[in-house]
Amino acid sequence: MIQVIEHNHKKILQQAVNVNLDSSLSPKERLIQKIVVQFDGFRENKDFMIMLRKALPPDNPRIPLLMKRIRATMMNWYKDCLIEAYGKKVELYIWDLALMFQGALREYTYLAVHENKDIDFQSAARFVVERFDAMIHHTRDLEPVLTSREMGEYEAFEADLEPESPEEQIDQLLEELQEKIKNVSMREGARQEAILAIQSLQKEIHENEPRRFLIKSLLLYLAEIEECKPLVHRVEAVFKTLQTK
Repeated sequence: MIQVIEHNHKKILQQAVNVNLDSSLSPKERLIQKIVVQFDGFRENKDFMIMLRKALPPDNPRIPLLMKRIRATMMNWYKDCLIEAYGKKVELYIWDLALMFQGALREYTYLAVHENKDIDFQSAARFVVERFDAMIHHTRDLEPVLTSREMGEYEAFEADLEPESPEEQIDQLLEELQEKIKNVSMREGARQEAILAIQSLQKEIHENEPRRFLIKSLLLYLAEIEECKPLVHRVEAVFKTLQTK
């Protein structure tokens, strides 16, 4: 069960890492969209993750190690995201910034996942990144609190996250979309139609010359299902990168 939790968490971050493939985005916009994808992943998986954590025996000595690995994964991921977006400007203070960045995003995640607040993740991600953007460009002559000496254990941690190909991303997203449809409250006839639409979409996308009008129509149809909108928008974004290849 511990492996399931860790795998699920890594899968969410992997989806966010895949945003790097969209070369049309500026570094800052890429950072914002990574956070949006991460937010969406946590919200979509909240019931499953809460159920798994409740099922874990509290006296299991592996739990603290699991939580430390997840924390190290997150800290390193935020560190890498900030360096990719801002480069050398943040290197001196990177661990302090990563810690503050994680803290700000964690609170939004908590409100959405544990208190069921209707958070607009696009707005939240943009707000946090814009505030950090201003802070990063106005930080001068300050000594960092956290350096490699304090964070050596975290720096030694490797999360092993690499971007997947657009084709792999689309297949994964469509698989998640189909699972989402199976669990959404809707008429059975509408459910079967939606599943057929996903299957048609997958087939069309993998054609040598996919018909864009058909793909767009199928995505618009699936986006009418409120619970599926975040996944549909991610399929749209990845398909755009596939067209530029």
